[in-house]
Amino acid sequence: MTAKHLSILGLTGLLLLAYTFVSSNPDLVSDSIVKYLQITVLVCGSIVIVNFLSFLVVDVWFARSQGKQPSALLKLVISLFFYAVCSILILEILGENIAAVFTTSALITALIGFALQSTLGNFFSGVALRIDQPFQIGDRVIIRDVEGVIESITWRSIGIRQCTGEMTYIPNGLLSDDLLTVIPTKTSTVQPVMRSVEFLVPAASPPQQVIDTAYGAVLNQPHPNINLDKPIQVRMWEYDLADPGLFITYKLFYFPKNYNIAPLHTDRELLRRVWYGLRREGLSPRYIIPSNKQHLKLLSSIEFFRHFSLGAQKILIECAKPLLFDAGETLSTKNLPQDAMFIVVKGCLEVEQQVVMTLGKTTVKAFTHRPKAQPPAPLDQQLIERLAYQLAHYIGPTAFSVAHEAAQQTSSLYRLYQLLAAEIHDLEQRQEFLKYSPPFPVEQLQAGDFFGEMTLFLGKPLPKVTITAAIETEILVITQESLTEALRDNETLLDPLSQQVAKHQSNYLAGTMQMSSLEVLPANAIAKQIGHLISA
Repeated sequence: MTAKHLSILGLTGLLLLAYTFVSSNPDLVSDSIVKYLQITVLVCGSIVIVNFLSFLVVDVWFARSQGKQPSALLKLVISLFFYAVCSILILEILGENIAAVFTTSALITALIGFALQSTLGNFFSGVALRIDQPFQIGDRVIIRDVEGVIESITWRSIGIRQCTGEMTYIPNGLLSDDLLTVIPTKTSTVQPVMRSVEFLVPAASPPQQVIDTAYGAVLNQPHPNINLDKPIQVRMWEYDLADPGLFITYKLFYFPKNYNIAPLHTDRELLRRVWYGLRREGLSPRYIIPSNKQHLKLLSSIEFFRHFSLGAQKILIECAKPLLFDAGETLSTKNLPQDAMFIVVKGCLEVEQQVVMTLGKTTVKAFTHRPKAQPPAPLDQQLIERLAYQLAHYIGPTAFSVAHEAAQQTSSLYRLYQLLAAEIHDLEQRQEFLKYSPPFPVEQLQAGDFFGEMTLFLGKPLPKVTITAAIETEILVITQESLTEALRDNETLLDPLSQQVAKHQSNYLAGTMQMSSLEVLPANAIAKQIGHLISA
């Protein structure tokens, strides 16, 4: 109960006390004053009663039975009904002729109705909508070209908050006459609502390949707003048979967990994932593929292929396939070809390193010891500032200088967390700070770096590691078929290649996540295995 209601209740009590006193002592005041005081007591009392009954009906009974937030319009309608009942009772108590009062009020109502036809139409449309209750505050609605979340329901209109933040007010009369789509999002008892996004693919593309590619692109690393308990479907939607050169429209259907953020965020992320998936399969014709000269220059910088003749290098490049990955996508056997080596053309990949506990000491096992082609990217300044704010909670203002000094020593976020955690002496607070740390350190592979070399040369499967594109990243796939063709064209390349692979194993891969020191092979054994590939 608000202060306003308490004030009215207190005033009513005082007036009732005064009326009781003067009515018991009629000689003190005139009869007209007693009558006016009676009317005032009845009016104030009706206000108290209406507020109390409205609270019981709307805020208690309706809210609990419907499980929904009552609108201001519903409160207004209920209050007006109770006020009408109280007015009739007051007239009866005062001994007034109710029929005469209603006759006069009917004439006044008719005049007001003609003057405020549009306003009253909106009001009664709002009353009808409240009785029917097709939507509630918090539901998402679509009417004409407006889509958003209902934030207010008044006697004249409803307020819709669009995804851009704009508020649009639609008159209740328009809601009653137009087609209205309601997407309930507030209650857990309603049926989940499916959403779809459209994308275009060249008409010559095999439909099943398009469907499988789009489906795999979405499920490779699902968006957190997708409800995976419900099916994800990809369907061919529109196809004009009259012109085979046109594009086909496909639709991807999914169930969002939070429908309100789906139009602005989830839909866009899904389209990005689908675009990159289609691009990797060669189904997106508008992307400009880098020239072979760029790839040839990159290939000649790799130690395995430096001694290859220009003709052999061109064979590798002509058979190579570029793959493009979006930021945040995971690279795995699901979206990478088998028996191939992968060279980073542009962008940055992050490989999770292995953390090993030995005799109470924590050591990090690298993915490769090969010197990186590019210096590691420095940590973002905003990220360092955020860590400094977290650290300041434990050690005070010195955290800002400590964080910036530590960031000069490492480009690894995991390592930075470890350095800063050492500044916290309380063990519980240190563990609390480390909750925000990445679970594993990462190793960056940038332009000129590569992985999967042992898969290409020795047929070993890719190690089970988590590789993620930190930013948009393009890789070049060198397959065993292209290597076999290049070596068959010039078999003298086999011996220097085997020696280079053996040297690479000993210097850069032994003792890493990819192989132990016992798995290192001599050059002659490597030449024999590569020779089997050529003769196969």
